[in-house]
Amino acid sequence: MDARLFRYLFENTARAIVMTGCTWDKGAQEQTRYAYSSEIGLQITNSQNGNGSSQMLYGGRPIDLFVMGNFSIEDTKRLIYAIHYCAVKTVIIPYVSPIQRFFLLQTLISHGTDNNEVIEFIRSPYLYMENSGVKRYYFVYGNGNTLEKFNNMYDGYYFESQDNEILDLIEEMEGYRIPVKKAGYIIENRMLFYFGHFGISLQMVRHFVHHYIKSCQIGKFDIQKFDDRQMKKMLLVYQKEFADSGMDSLTMFCSPIEVIASQTDCVLNTIVIDKDDFCHADIQSDDGRCTLKCLLYNDYDVCRCHRTEAALLRAGLLLLGNIKLSRHLKDLKMRYRFVENQIRAITLPNGGHFNNWDIGLADLNVKKNIVFWICPLQVHTSDKVLREIKSINARYRIVGLNREYGCCINGFLSEKQEPNLMQQ
Repeated sequence: MDARLFRYLFENTARAIVMTGCTWDKGAQEQTRYAYSSEIGLQITNSQNGNGSSQMLYGGRPIDLFVMGNFSIEDTKRLIYAIHYCAVKTVIIPYVSPIQRFFLLQTLISHGTDNNEVIEFIRSPYLYMENSGVKRYYFVYGNGNTLEKFNNMYDGYYFESQDNEILDLIEEMEGYRIPVKKAGYIIENRMLFYFGHFGISLQMVRHFVHHYIKSCQIGKFDIQKFDDRQMKKMLLVYQKEFADSGMDSLTMFCSPIEVIASQTDCVLNTIVIDKDDFCHADIQSDDGRCTLKCLLYNDYDVCRCHRTEAALLRAGLLLLGNIKLSRHLKDLKMRYRFVENQIRAITLPNGGHFNNWDIGLADLNVKKNIVFWICPLQVHTSDKVLREIKSINARYRIVGLNREYGCCINGFLSEKQEPNLMQQ
């Protein structure tokens, strides 16, 4: 049977949403591996001295796509680890300004670190990637045109060039030109990766820097020449101005494409996993047997909705990083409007923190489908957020992750077979 198998795994970590995924076209014998990492908040913890390794980062096998959901310490470590041990082919990174990175760097140093490579990346991520050996990488700021439908189904990387005004502003801040792009999309192996960028306006950051220079009567802004007193003062002012906004978040929707309910059968299985299961997202390594074993021994949801030829099956994920929904919900819903009826699971931004939540996100037209809300359980995870989600629709399911348990969503897609009619 020709089929496309897909698998999404969520890491059982208390600090981050780490999703590793894979799609395998059995007929074409083509596989695409990918990973999305998004640290919860910006707090520095005692565990920050780790090397960024992940139980599910393919055990050193190549990763076709690595996405940094946030520009943070844990995401930086995980990317560096993947580059060294997993032969990453493509990396997507949210662009953040030097002053934002400087604040992050000072927070890291104040808690003590001897990881010079992490410091190097935070100081100059573009120069680091230039020398990393990664074949293709994109720094993303702002959003390109919103997709309404697929006019182009060919494999490729579709990112619009950034406006010259923004590129000039970035060059002014960095001291050199960086080819930053607008958030776009990738199609690879009949799989869609569609990105959105939400965060602090670079114009606001520049305004803050210029205002600070003027108020302090500084002739030229040079961070390297600041003494400790000036540095602490600037960081306090910056934190008061921008801390509530957090770092920029790179959201991602991923799903198999060319999935039409009237032509495609889809079986989807969602299970809780723990470390003893040794689950992984590398489908080809076990020839798809792991998926079939799950379907045989666990409950599963059959995606039907075979009512019209235009119907689409829900087999996609919406990964939201640390987006602040109270500020960006309208733009987020506009960005992903055309795939709303394909979303099977959503990650709660910033681990379900109430400050990142807006109940309008839960207003989905799911009909009889089950939608999973995935959330690492934290001290700051809001019970009110979880209650609101369940109160909107009884078919919504909360999937809580912690240090012991993760989650696997897997299944397959196959073309419907025409019935053989017996001739009399």
